Amino acid sequence: MFNLKNKVVLVVGGRGYLGRDFCHYLNKQNALVISADKDTVSMAAARSISVKKTDGVEQVNLDVTNANSVAEVVKNIIKKYNRIDVLVYTVSAKPDDFYLPYTECSLEGWQKVIQVELDGAFLVTKEVGKFMEKQNNGSIILLSSIYGVVGNDQRIYEGSNLDKVYLNETESEGSNKKIFSHSVYSVVKGGLISLTRFLASYWGSNNIRVNCISPGGVEHEGENETFVKNYANKVPLGRKAKKEEISSAVVFLASDEASYVNGQNIIVDGGWTSW
Repeated sequence: MFNLKNKVVLVVGGRGYLGRDFCHYLNKQNALVISADKDTVSMAAARSISVKKTDGVEQVNLDVTNANSVAEVVKNIIKKYNRIDVLVYTVSAKPDDFYLPYTECSLEGWQKVIQVELDGAFLVTKEVGKFMEKQNNGSIILLSSIYGVVGNDQRIYEGSNLDKVYLNETESEGSNKKIFSHSVYSVVKGGLISLTRFLASYWGSNNIRVNCISPGGVEHEGENETFVKNYANKVPLGRKAKKEEISSAVVFLASDEASYVNGQNIIVDGGWTSW
């Protein structure tokens, strides 16, 4: 089961913290994996020591905010492999003011996240979908979050060091600053869930399945004990997710075993949203 042999899989955001893990496990299940991303790894990925090998994964550069870049990358993949069976869209953006109070966040930061996560999803799914329509087959997987489903509990960020892990800040900068989760994160993640449902119904007659995965918080060795404890106390299973627990959901939705799963938001959160 879950053998992806002969499937061409495009992972947009494949150099990211989760994206690299997705590429590894999709490749492990015998898929032909193309990782498309900007030419530098994310801050979270760069500061992680738990890096899965991505030998055998083809790497291409892509700017999801540029329509020409998206069209060119998709065209080249089709020219080389004559198909794209699976698309995984897992990109994120964090402006410098991502962890500031709502009233101190800039319009520029808000627009940057919208552009990368929502505009990018529109551009990529549109280009890939054109070819999947001709194939009359495909699986599209968008990565959302539990914060696209429920509101943020801002209390869990008190005493955390997330700005040090996910932004380009040193330990001395803002060490006493209270951390907040940005409103735009919830907006784009909720938008991706809605886009999933729209596209699932739009492309159903073309045998193209569109689903979403909403992870809870995922382990990162750089996060401090205060935040990890605060987070884990809100989860029935009492811990954060391991990366491979999200990757397994991606592999399932990419496989033929999920051939009747369409328009779903699969929440992988250890029970966070159950109470």
